[in-house]
Amino acid sequence: MNETIVMPKLGMTMTEGTITEWYKEVGDPVEKGEPVLTISSEKLNQDIEAPISGVLLKKHGEVEDELEVGAVIGVIGAEGETASTETKKVEQPLAEKSKIPESVSAATVAKPVKQASTKTRIFITPLARRMAERENLDIALIKGTGGNNRITKRDIERVLVNGVDVEVKATTERTTQAVSVDLNAVGEGLSPMRKAIARNMRGSLAQTAQLTLHRKANADPLIDFQKVLRKEIESGGLDVKLTLTVLIARATVLALQELKKMNSLYQDGQLTEFDEVHLGIATSLDDGLLVPVIKDAHQKTIGSLAKEMKDITEKARNGVVDGNLLSGSTFTITNLGASGIEYFTPILNAPETGILGVGAFQDELALAEDGAVKSVKKIPLSITFDHQIVDGATAAEFLTMLVGYIESPYRLVL
Repeated sequence: MNETIVMPKLGMTMTEGTITEWYKEVGDPVEKGEPVLTISSEKLNQDIEAPISGVLLKKHGEVEDELEVGAVIGVIGAEGETASTETKKVEQPLAEKSKIPESVSAATVAKPVKQASTKTRIFITPLARRMAERENLDIALIKGTGGNNRITKRDIERVLVNGVDVEVKATTERTTQAVSVDLNAVGEGLSPMRKAIARNMRGSLAQTAQLTLHRKANADPLIDFQKVLRKEIESGGLDVKLTLTVLIARATVLALQELKKMNSLYQDGQLTEFDEVHLGIATSLDDGLLVPVIKDAHQKTIGSLAKEMKDITEKARNGVVDGNLLSGSTFTITNLGASGIEYFTPILNAPETGILGVGAFQDELALAEDGAVKSVKKIPLSITFDHQIVDGATAAEFLTMLVGYIESPYRLVL
């Protein structure tokens, strides 16, 4: 009895994946649990393991082919056995009845934002695009049969035999060309992760009116507060790594609960403000960026935030983060302090309304109450926001609230 290998669902919104490499060829022996090929989605690369031991009997796709979730990729069975042609479908996880969509990143990674007009957007695989260019074919006259109506290698081969699709040609002639960013063409030649980042960044900038405000906060009270909590953690024998980033995250969550306009998503012409805070933490990787999400961050203590932030960022860097932890954020934090950067302009993790950039601490001289000169540590903060949704005064109010929590940190535990 042979077994099929199917395209897995790496995240709640994944609809198709791309074959990036085959480790085995037809006829090669495989052991159960041994990687047979690797696939990629917009966010993750993942090896697909053999469900049983045997021989790779058949491949249903080549490198750069895109297949829908649940589609058969290959068949494994006994040597000499006939490969089954039965199509196996993957059970789709039940989507939560929430309006929170999968986030994209500016500082991060997620699904492309919808264009103002989707009529002129053409989805095509990299391989199919190269074939079309080589054969001098107009892809606007080709009907895609892949996932999301994407043009695949098979569509190009069909057109080379039968000619362009008349139905698509007629539609194209009636459609005026809109001036917009062709996200499908963005990132060509890059790795799957970098391509996703490129598309998400361009999509975010194309669909939002982004503006960044900067402000410094006196970090000395927060540093002193951290020292107090660390002593309590040590004396209590607790396994908690309390960083200043954790405390800033806690301050951000509290400020977002006070000013819900900043904790909102704008998508499909609808603005939704949330009581819940699902906090995205931009995490740098060797070859890109991911934004794992702390769900229901508003319900977590400082200790819980610290443990979960450490857990999800380590999983992201090790490539083992679950796809569900990469979606659903309502606000994102990105920290470049370790790189020595003071201020920067983070790009929105659309369709979120705001993203907070945290810079490196700076030593400044200030006058004490007695007139003496003292050294003060300041922390630079940068808030990028969608000016379509909120005005500068609202974003400034958010920064004021955030600075208030940083400079009066005992409020973080009230």
